[in-house]
Order: sequence, then C-alpha cells, then structure tokens
Amino acid sequence: RLLSSTRLASNVGCNSAAPACGAMAAAAAPAGAILPPRVVAATWVVHSQAPRTRLGAERGDASSGLGLGTLGSAKGAATLTTTVLLGVVAVPAGLRRFARRRRRGSGFGGHDLAGRTTAPGVQSLAVKESVEAPFLLEATRSFEKAAGKQLVNVFLDGNFKPVDKEVTDTDLKVVEGAVPEDFPNGIFLRNGPNPRFPTDNVESPLGRTVHHWFEGDAMLHEVRFDSARCSYKNRWVRTPDFVREESAGKSLHRGNVDTTGLTSALNPLLNGVSFGGAVKDTPNTSILHHGGRLLALVEGDKMPTELQMDDLSRMGYYDFGTKDPLPSFTAHPKVDPVTGELIFAAYSAFGEPPVHVGVVGPDGKLKHWTTAIELNSGTADLTRQGGQMIAFEDEPSRIGVMPRFGDDASKWFEFKSGYGFHIFNAYETGDEIVLRGCRGDSLSLIPPWKDGTFDRAEFAGEFFKPGSGKTTRVHEWRMNLKDGTCSECDLGPRDFVDFPTVSPKVVGREHRFGYSCLFDQDASERAGVGVSGAMRKYTFGEAAGAQVTTEDHVFGEGVYGQEGIFVPRPGGIDEDDGWLLVLTYNEATNGSECRIIDTKNFSGPPLVRLALPQRVPYGFHGTFVPL
Repeated sequence: RLLSSTRLASNVGCNSAAPACGAMAAAAAPAGAILPPRVVAATWVVHSQAPRTRLGAERGDASSGLGLGTLGSAKGAATLTTTVLLGVVAVPAGLRRFARRRRRGSGFGGHDLAGRTTAPGVQSLAVKESVEAPFLLEATRSFEKAAGKQLVNVFLDGNFKPVDKEVTDTDLKVVEGAVPEDFPNGIFLRNGPNPRFPTDNVESPLGRTVHHWFEGDAMLHEVRFDSARCSYKNRWVRTPDFVREESAGKSLHRGNVDTTGLTSALNPLLNGVSFGGAVKDTPNTSILHHGGRLLALVEGDKMPTELQMDDLSRMGYYDFGTKDPLPSFTAHPKVDPVTGELIFAAYSAFGEPPVHVGVVGPDGKLKHWTTAIELNSGTADLTRQGGQMIAFEDEPSRIGVMPRFGDDASKWFEFKSGYGFHIFNAYETGDEIVLRGCRGDSLSLIPPWKDGTFDRAEFAGEFFKPGSGKTTRVHEWRMNLKDGTCSECDLGPRDFVDFPTVSPKVVGREHRFGYSCLFDQDASERAGVGVSGAMRKYTFGEAAGAQVTTEDHVFGEGVYGQEGIFVPRPGGIDEDDGWLLVLTYNEATNGSECRIIDTKNFSGPPLVRLALPQRVPYGFHGTFVPL
C-alpha cells in the first residue's frame, strides 16, 4: 500500500490477484526538517510450484498479462519480478489489445448510466439496454453441467455469502451504549465483493472453475453519523459490466483466480466476449475520498470509479484531470496528512509500463508521474496445472528509495523473500527509514482442492501452527540511507494478523501505535479462511526490534469483525486519542452491527453497538469521511 510522506517505501507485492498487491509505505522527515521528498519502490521475486505443461505454442505466441496464472520459468530457474502481476495465462495476444482499449473506458460514449453528461475528468460508459449471454459461454456451461461436478465454495458460504438486497435504514437501533458526544459527523464506508448473480463453481474435463473472493461485484456499505441519528444503506457499484449482467439476468463472468486445465485459458476468452476484456470491472477493494471526490478502487488496469456522495450512484471513471487515462491504478494509495497529496504506485498487467508512480495534488489533479523505474527482468511460464498460483524462489525481496517527485530509485536494499498484503506505515528517523507491515514467508490464495473438496480445518489451521511460513505477522524493515545497511525482524507475538492501520494523522510520520485484525483459529477452521475474532492495538518501541506491547479488543463469543478504521478525536493531541469503527457479524443471530471502540480503553467494551438492518459480508477496506 502506498503511504505518502516526504519519503516513501513501497513493496510492489507478488500476488497477481490480490487486492492488496503492490504494497507501499512511506517515511517522513522529523518535524521542522527540510529534506528532498523521496519515494520507495520494491519488488518480490516469485515462481510457480505447479507442474509445468504448455497450454499453447511457444511463449511468444501468447499474451502474458490476461487472467491469472502461475508465475515462473519453464525450468523453474528464471524469475518474474512482481510488477506484472494481474495474471499470466496463455491467451491470444489480440485479446490483450482488446483489454487495453477497454481499460481506458473508451469506445462506449461519454455519458453515465442514466444518460447524464459526466463532469470534467470523469470517464463513463453507456450500456445497451438488453444483453444475451454469448453462445460459447452457454455451451461451456451446458457441457460442465452435464460432465462436471458442482463444488461448494467457501467464498459463497457463511458471512462470505453475498446479500441480495440493497437496503436503506434512516434510524439505526442502538443495541448498547451511545455514540460519543464528540464523535464527528461523517460517513463510515466499507467496500467488498458481493456477487449479484450465482457464479460458476465446477470441476469438469475442461478443468476447475471456482469463484474467488477477489472477483465479486463491488458493494458499498455506509453508516452515516450525524447529531440527530445514525443511518445505513448498501449499494452495488453499477459498473458497465455489472449492468450488462443485470440486463442478461445472470452472471456472464468466469473466474480467473481459481482455475485449472483448459479453463485457465478459456475463461479469459469468454470474459473477453462478454465484457470486452479478460477481467471483469469490479472496483471492490477500497474506497477513498480525495479532492472532493469519492472513489471506488481496485488493484489493476482500471481507473478509479467516481461515486455520488449522497446516494453512492456511479458517475464514471475518474482520470485525475489527465488527457489520457493512466495505464493502471492501485487500490491502496495514501494521503499525506500535511500536504494533502495523494501518492500511488501501480503495476500494469497489459504491457508497458510494468510499474508507475505518481503524485496527485489536493485538488485531485495529477502533478507528477513517472514510468522510468528500473526493475529486474524475468520470464513467465504460462501454465496452470494446480497448486498455488504464486510461490517464492530463493531470491531476495528488494526495496528501493526514490524521490517523491523523481524518476527512479536512488538506492536499493535486499531482504528475505516473503510476502505482505498490507503495510502499517513507514517513517524516517535519523538516517533510517522504518517500514512496518504484516508479512509471511509464503502465500496461499487457492484452497487445496482434492476430488472436488478440500479440508477447511486443515487448510486454515496451517496459518495458526507455531512457526508456520503462512502466518502473516507484524514485521519491521529498516533501511539506512547513509551507509546502505538494512535489517528486518518480526515484532511482538507471532500471531496470525492482517489489515493493519494507523491514525490518518501519522501516515508517513513517526508513529507509536498501530491496529490490526487478530484472526480466530476455531472460526477460521470452520470457514476455511481467516476470520477475525478481535482487534489488536500495538505500542511500538523506538529502537530496532524493540519490545512491542499489545492490547486486544475481543468482539465476544461467536462474533467476528472486519478491518478497523481509525477516527481521530476532534481537538485530540495524543496519537491514540480517537476511536476504531468496526463492522461485526454474529454467527448465532446471522446479523451485523457497527461498533465504536475507544482506543484509549481498547480492551474495554465498545462505546456503542448499532444494529444494522441486514448482514454485512466480510469485505476488504474502508474509510471515514468527515462531514
């Protein structure tokens, strides 16, 4: 994720499908110091553990940037740097050009879905009123139904199961407590996947096709706070692809993440017929308010989707005031709390540039952009025969430091290979940049299917075993800009945690506190994927590897939660003077709540519990927009 500051550290992640891919963090100068702005960029090196058999002819006859596939070389020796990571499967190069045209939001007119002309800087698509499923898609599904086996999908089960209604409640019921009198008026927004129609989950002679969590239609959940009452609404983000499926009355999408065999190549082609691109437009990962605009984000080759603040309706794509859209964007930009600048790093799945970095001014206009970042080269083996999509070779991770308004990294540092979805923050102290995040030795995106089933408890249980490389835990990287040395270590308990956050007032600045989700083993083993039973507060030390103290806020028996959003107390001075907003789910009642946690009394009960009118499925990221 991109953390903005006078200096910025980035970890361009190695996961081709992850919403979290392309992690970035930043560091800032001490108060009063005048330093040249810097940016940090980094790469992980990856390869595939899967057996390697070619799906097509020679590598030059296929496009390496469509769909989601395994990474590595045919011999397992060469490597691919993690900047071209929205997927690698063997598909015709012509579809690559098709997808490149589509990602820019061109070719469909300049009006929004209601026929309104969009505001300057916003690109929108007009959609036909009626759509029929393509013949090839219907034929494929008919064959799979006759010759295949339907699979039970964990991402369509429990609280990952999508909701099928858009609901508005203008007066939420208080279950317990009260909203603090000094809590600011504002909007708490969460973004996450919520498929509108049933998806394909089947194993057949063509291979396996399973819907993955990352691929669901974007749905926003809003809790609005004002002095009179609290309200709730949820809305799908009605992209042109979403509207096409609504017009057809069924899903037209084929999964790209969890596939095997011929479907790894066939599915991107089918998506190209249905949507004009190999990957469906689903801005389901994050939500950002910047420059007076509300933007829904996804990691990949789509510009942000701009939304109306009052009703969450889609206005179109936003291009930051540029003549032509950027080649891609990230779901994890960061806002400098002092300058108001939005800093981002993004990678391109469809050709050049593989990675680009930019700065957007507080007015929402692009003020700096560079593509001249030198990265290691590599090759990709276009296969998908099972196993994990991404694995690591014995190659180092690299973190590079570059000026915020520069063109390339001025210094590179090498660390152990590994993976981190999310970053707490980074800051500068003396000659060092300190970067903190959640890191694991390996990455598991796809359940280990066997004969159409998989053992949920065994798969999820691996993340809780002592010393497991799958466990993501709090980690610190330190880089000395003067002598070129670096170090890294785990911090605090080696528990399974993720979704770290800090106060927005200290993004890119020295910070003492951080917050994350703490996953519950029993709930995770039942679900087959990580489920959070508590929030954890960290108090960090100043020295390298210094002792970290923790305090947990447990949601309660059978209650589980999502990423916390820190809201500073108006007029507060202390870094941890504020609240965490969290959406929770109760397995016994199948209902959800919005809770406010006092970060000064973190282990205490929530200050208020607001009952929501319907269940909120587990999602990704959110924000709080003061009003």
